[in-house]
Amino acid sequence: MSRHFLIKPYAVSLFLCLLSLEGHAAETTLLNARQLQSLGIQTRTLPPEEDVRLPGLPGRVDIPAGQLQMLVAPLEGTLQEVLIPPGEMVKKGQVVARLISPQALELQRLHVEASARAAQAGAARQRDEQLFKEGIIAQARLESSRAAAAEAGAQLAQSRQSLALAGGRPGAGGAVLELRAGLDGVLLEQLAQVGDRLPAATPIARIGRPAPLWVTLQVPAGVAARVKAGDIVRLPLLGVEGKLLAVSRSVDAASQNVTLRAQVDRGSEQLRPGQAVEVEIQVSGQPGQALPSRALARHEGQLLAFVQQGGGETVRFVAKPVKVLSQLGDTVMVAGLVPGERVAVQGVASLKAMLAGAGGE
Repeated sequence: MSRHFLIKPYAVSLFLCLLSLEGHAAETTLLNARQLQSLGIQTRTLPPEEDVRLPGLPGRVDIPAGQLQMLVAPLEGTLQEVLIPPGEMVKKGQVVARLISPQALELQRLHVEASARAAQAGAARQRDEQLFKEGIIAQARLESSRAAAAEAGAQLAQSRQSLALAGGRPGAGGAVLELRAGLDGVLLEQLAQVGDRLPAATPIARIGRPAPLWVTLQVPAGVAARVKAGDIVRLPLLGVEGKLLAVSRSVDAASQNVTLRAQVDRGSEQLRPGQAVEVEIQVSGQPGQALPSRALARHEGQLLAFVQQGGGETVRFVAKPVKVLSQLGDTVMVAGLVPGERVAVQGVASLKAMLAGAGGE
């Protein structure tokens, strides 16, 4: 049931207005622009339901997991130098850091030994191939030579791979290992300092491809229930736009929030990983309207919004009951309003005072 109240433009006190008896709507008198300004009343036109927006959501910029590389020390050693400063672009295969490791010498030695054994076994197999053709040796000896050569070749390939994974190069010698970028991107963070003694697997730097980017949001379950994958996501302060990728089906036990993940492409070059951003989600075809909490007033057990009537030189307001669907910070999603209506979003305390005074409270 809607309650209407009267405002007389010539009255000094705007707290004297008449309400109808229970069950009957009261007429309203008109307010002119000067009176609206003196009361601090401002209004907002409600958008269509297919263009409902959830503004003011807190988010954090992240790099997708598939676009990250953690550069680590493959062996125990001392960090000799880092060639790329944080924030600089790197190319796949580019040397990012060098590590001095005594264990690299051992890998080089093992590779040299494996190479010598493979060469010796290969030569023996070739010799036995020729002797078998001449009928000098039995086939069993030839098969033994072939097996020995295959085993030596496998050991050589293993030693070469171990050396490459450690950042060494066959035949280069020395104890210096070169650590290279595994993707095109940006060196996001340097995690170790030159001169540090590092155990194996110690992180040295973090590299990421900065496009596209994710925006991760933590929102109340009521807000999460209103959105779906594919909804448009905007960062209005930066002019960045993307879409919602996923809505988690679980709720964090501590915060009771649900995780949302969005991907942004257009304008992502303005963002930095770890950056805190304000996010707006456009929810298509969903009922409800977003209002600041200050636009609502409670009166006689009902939650009310004040809807403007008329649009000429003078206007009036009607108190309309609404139902809260969800709330996040200062933004409240409500049902009970019609798209296209103009609702008071400032000066509501004055309107409530008139309503309360007229009701005898």
